[in-house]
Amino acid sequence: MQNMENINKINWSERELSDFKSRVLRRVHFMWFMRKVFVPASLVIAVSGLVLYYAIKAQHVAVIIENMSARIASLDLLGLINYLFIAIKKTEWDLFAISVSAALLALYFGRKLVRESINYWTRTARMAFSPKNIR
Repeated sequence: MQNMENINKINWSERELSDFKSRVLRRVHFMWFMRKVFVPASLVIAVSGLVLYYAIKAQHVAVIIENMSARIASLDLLGLINYLFIAIKKTEWDLFAISVSAALLALYFGRKLVRESINYWTRTARMAFSPKNIR
């Protein structure tokens, strides 16, 4: 029985214990990031992207972009502004509202995903280069 107690005792140095804790916390933070940020934001971005794709397809955006590029190429900025107002005015409001809300939702969650990703990776980098981890 005493032999078993000796086998289970590990003499950790302060450095080894600190490294072990940081590895465990890194894994915990990564799982938190995946569950709380990445998966929900990815799902929202995918769904709003799909809605936006079908809304854009229904609005014939390719024709609108072609007309806008022709206005820009001829440097007719006043005509471009008038064309945009007329294009928005002639678009069905429900389709326009769906397109704008899907685009804003995708932008919001995309921004959140990028911001949280940068915060996560910079925090990990700061932890890796902290004075106690540099030998």
